Amino acid sequence: MFARGKSWPLALAAVLVFAGASFAAAYSSPTGNYRGTFIGDDYGSFLVDVNPDGSITGVVHSNVSFMDMEVTGTCAPDGDCDFTTVGNEAIHFYFLGKIDFMNRFIGKWAYLDNSARGSFYGMIQKD
Repeated sequence: MFARGKSWPLALAAVLVFAGASFAAAYSSPTGNYRGTFIGDDYGSFLVDVNPDGSITGVVHSNVSFMDMEVTGTCAPDGDCDFTTVGNEAIHFYFLGKIDFMNRFIGKWAYLDNSARGSFYGMIQKD
């Protein structure tokens, strides 16, 4: 059926397909605490909570302006999320990203006036 020594790529492909499906099946919700960093024209860190109702709350810290700013936002069951800084004293950031099946939070950010932008990356925090 297969040429001798040529069946291992098919076996490897089958393992990867089934392993990927089992990882995806294990993913149920993006709920949790996520810690990460953002880089670009501004840079710093964030700590956000994705709540069971899809709301996001947390804090962003800018290393450029030396400010901690509160954020609020939403996260859909499929992991598409966005959050923005709130408050009159805050630099107005907008974060748009996705939480994937491995609980990585990855996306882009920009100031609301588009004068600065960059990317961000975070991971869920385990207890």
